[in-house]
Amino acid sequence: MPGIRRDLMINNTVLNDEKNIKGNAMTGEKWIIGIVLFACMQGPNLFGSECNTCHAAKGVHERTPDIAPIRMLVDGKERSITPADAFRFHGHSCPGVTTTFRALHYGLQLLYGDEIPETEDLVIFSKTPTSGSLDLLDLVMIGEAREKKTVAPKGMQAGRENFQYILYRKSTNTAVDIRLKPGLFPEDFFEYKKIQSTRKLTPEEWETLHGYMKNIIVTFPAKSSESLFGNPKPYRMIPWGSLQPVPAH
Repeated sequence: MPGIRRDLMINNTVLNDEKNIKGNAMTGEKWIIGIVLFACMQGPNLFGSECNTCHAAKGVHERTPDIAPIRMLVDGKERSITPADAFRFHGHSCPGVTTTFRALHYGLQLLYGDEIPETEDLVIFSKTPTSGSLDLLDLVMIGEAREKKTVAPKGMQAGRENFQYILYRKSTNTAVDIRLKPGLFPEDFFEYKKIQSTRKLTPEEWETLHGYMKNIIVTFPAKSSESLFGNPKPYRMIPWGSLQPVPAH
């Protein structure tokens, strides 16, 4: 729809079609979301950061609302990480960043309540090798000054059943398992991603994949934590051995 100014809201990004949208919004756990229209449905070659260029070319304007960040203590100093920070660090908005942000936010609430976690007191185990998820975990646990990007070890498979995380609080020997309900991710999402990594998608394939990505990025922030991850309970555990393995990054 040429000539119509659009503002997109993806997690912490607001989108309003000024012609058709008049303050229609949903809220969920301090996340605010507007009706979204994506302008790049005809771009089967686009990868994440290229979508930013397409949005800019088509008059998409982004602004950041007041959304609860992930708060951490690093060397006694508080650090806040918003979805906007995570998207910038990764290079663009994506389903992996969105899903992992929600998972960490929920897990930290369950383990720490109103306390602000210290990075030295926290260990995170992840079963998902997606680039967006790994970048967010790097940002939270290492910071923007990481020496190099964490890469998944060989043998890890991306799949909708693998958005699983274990958060472990050392000071209390308490852990919680956070797992995305697999049915919330399209069954063939990673099949399309695999095809995209080997060849140019057809316009029809790209429209399907882009729709999947848009839906996750836009709707997950508005869902309750329970609807995404169920009702996991923290549990006590006894660790043996070192929690300082050979770094993967």
